[in-house]
Amino acid sequence: MRLERKWSQATLAKKLGVDQATISNYESGKTDMSSVQLFEVFLIFGKDLTNALDFAEPNSDEVQENDQEKE
Repeated sequence: MRLERKWSQATLAKKLGVDQATISNYESGKTDMSSVQLFEVFLIFGKDLTNALDFAEPNSDEVQENDQEKE
């Protein structure tokens, strides 16, 4: 998303309230982003977090399987 907007790591860092090294660590996988920071990133970019995380309703087959496993 950052590259689509042609933003530098420093630009995103400023908007997120962290330093550039933190963004670099997130992007390289050296550091995990908190759920709050992830939410803030999606807000900054105007994206819907629920679509990205695929909170789809389970289909009826999945519900039946889960119910049978509980019995």
